[in-house]
Amino acid sequence: MQALEQVVEPWRQRFQEVTAQTGVVMGAPGAELVYASSEADLVIVGRRERSLPVGPRLGHVTHAVIHHAASPVAIVPHP
Repeated sequence: MQALEQVVEPWRQRFQEVTAQTGVVMGAPGAELVYASSEADLVIVGRRERSLPVGPRLGHVTHAVIHHAASPVAIVPHP
């Protein structure tokens, strides 16, 4: 948990007006994010940038969250 806090802390300092909560849970990632979305103002999930012209653009976790989350979802591409 300490390593997670160290990763998030610079972002908390940069955007002090935003409350970012961290936590570690056991379970299916998509289901856990959907469950947590009931208390969130925004859920942010990442997706890998794909160079292939065909194939799925979203993974199963992101797909579950955008279809079942109780709050808005932001999808952030990353390499």
